[in-house]
Amino acid sequence: MDRGNKLWEGHRLLLPQHRDLILEEKQKAKEYHPPELAADELEALDRTIRWSRAKKRPIVLTYASKYGPKRCTGVVLNINLLEGWIILQSGEEKRLIPLSKIVGAEAESGWE
Repeated sequence: MDRGNKLWEGHRLLLPQHRDLILEEKQKAKEYHPPELAADELEALDRTIRWSRAKKRPIVLTYASKYGPKRCTGVVLNINLLEGWIILQSGEEKRLIPLSKIVGAEAESGWE
């Protein structure tokens, strides 16, 4: 009688170390890698961010998180080009966002 692999089918073991490695590889495959922005896109991004800071008007900022793009709305309070971050305030909440993670910015509807 040829059972093939059926004899051992119910006796497979997965060590915790192997399971952790498999899960880690799956997580790495799901990670989001932001697109490279062209020079004109970077200029438009810069203009929108500086406009928000100068006029104290809210913008919708799209930035790359670990598993995909996220959007937040707020007013740019501060820009630090040396350290590479901006501070965006929405109500009482302030968020520090690295400039390298920003992939888009647009004026909030009705503010142009």
